[in-house]
Amino acid sequence: MKKQFIILIIILLIIVAVVGLYFYNLNRLNLLAENHNKTYQQIENQDILGTTLISIINKAIDDNEKNEVPKESIYYQDNQENSIKITIQFKELDYTVQMEDIATQTTESFIQFFATATFRCTKLEYHERTNFVKSLYFEQI
Repeated sequence: MKKQFIILIIILLIIVAVVGLYFYNLNRLNLLAENHNKTYQQIENQDILGTTLISIINKAIDDNEKNEVPKESIYYQDNQENSIKITIQFKELDYTVQMEDIATQTTESFIQFFATATFRCTKLEYHERTNFVKSLYFEQI
């Protein structure tokens, strides 16, 4: 009887430890996502200059590199976890431009032509599983 009671207590302690660890990791992941997303969330629906946009593009590329996001050709692929895509719609173009296109075509050219142009982040999406920023959509205004 005493042996069964001890086994039952051990099993209950293991269950409590596993549940506690699950909630600890969930809270930790939410805090990581919150800290990671701050920069991107601050610019949602805000008017920014082209120089700020190029800084955000560089940060997104740096984050993708740090997180080892896979690439296909020059484009980062959605890894359903922590990848970031930035899409830009320019006034004079009928199509959108990806951040990788701007980064590979030299940022100096972008700064030369669009440093004082105004852009607005009109759409911000999150990864479902991790709540990390998934994509940003900018429009030139």
